[in-house]
Amino acid sequence: MLRLAARLLLLILFTVPVLPASALGSFDGEAGIFTWVADTNDYIDLGINTNSVGGYAEGWWDHGWGARASLYRVAEDDVVMAPDEQIVIDITHRLLSLTDNTFLAAGLGWEQNRFGAEGSVSGLRLAGEGRLGVLGALYIYGAGGWAPNMGGLGLRKDLSSISVEAGAVIDPLPFLSLRVAWRYHITDYTGDITGTRAREANYGLVFGGGIHW
Repeated sequence: MLRLAARLLLLILFTVPVLPASALGSFDGEAGIFTWVADTNDYIDLGINTNSVGGYAEGWWDHGWGARASLYRVAEDDVVMAPDEQIVIDITHRLLSLTDNTFLAAGLGWEQNRFGAEGSVSGLRLAGEGRLGVLGALYIYGAGGWAPNMGGLGLRKDLSSISVEAGAVIDPLPFLSLRVAWRYHITDYTGDITGTRAREANYGLVFGGGIHW
């Protein structure tokens, strides 16, 4: 848990300096934790434990530029060829912004996928997000990213990934947010020996909460 707390702290701290200081006059932020009850092509067991706990931190400046960092994890022993951890950092800009919770945004980011003791791969990604405010305290959202070139690792080469997440967020208190969503993460690669394309997927419910200001 100490290692997880340290990683979440680094993710939260990252969101502060990435944008110009002149934009800090109007800043909205949120940070929290969640668990990803994921299933995968290669799962041996399925359950909720500390290895499936991740976190996120995000900030919006002047309802225009935004930064988000997220950590998704599943138990390393429960996967074979699929990644057991993803770290995602995105910087986006609102293309359309009607209210705080009704907007469309797109931008660029960076993603790292860890495959247990084999190591990690990383690469740039395209990112997008949309929100629709339903009530004052409720909104639905969809977010996704595509990392087309993450290199190779072990018996995998030409790695790429696609992630999609959709869900709902409700604010039961002015400073508290609760969320539930469905997340699908696909890893595509070419087998180094066979030369054929293969796909591994993690998918399942994400639920948790955080504080916002």
